[in-house]
Amino acid sequence: MSHDTRRIPPGQAISLFWSCTFKGWLHRVWARITRHSSRLLDLDETLKSGEVIGSHYGGIQPVDIHDIHGTQGKADAFDDSFYPTGTSTRTRWLSIAKARLLGRELPPIELVLINGIYYVRDGHHRVSVANMMGQDYLDAEITVVKMHQRIL
Repeated sequence: MSHDTRRIPPGQAISLFWSCTFKGWLHRVWARITRHSSRLLDLDETLKSGEVIGSHYGGIQPVDIHDIHGTQGKADAFDDSFYPTGTSTRTRWLSIAKARLLGRELPPIELVLINGIYYVRDGHHRVSVANMMGQDYLDAEITVVKMHQRIL
């Protein structure tokens, strides 16, 4: 069993988490004041809004995290800038932050691309931590879905 003996400064990950949480709170307050939504788009709602006509594997490629605007199943846990909306994600967030602070490579996130919008299927915490640490790109395994939108 390999054991990493490097140490991160005590409290660095937790400090990042609380800073991220506070920035998220400010982001959501500003969104409310300016009457903008701070909610991530929901993949399941998007899939219900039209007809899927096909999908294919898009490969693994770097994606700008600022181009990710949706989620599958975590719309209540993160806002549209991937700031945690509460403390329920804290333990997982901290484990990802500690790994990044130790310089560990993490697996690619999993994204679904529909009509130019990326939705996170797996990797919400990795996106959040990367954003907080000033990282612009993450490697992502992409599934491309083609849809016809319903016109009402």
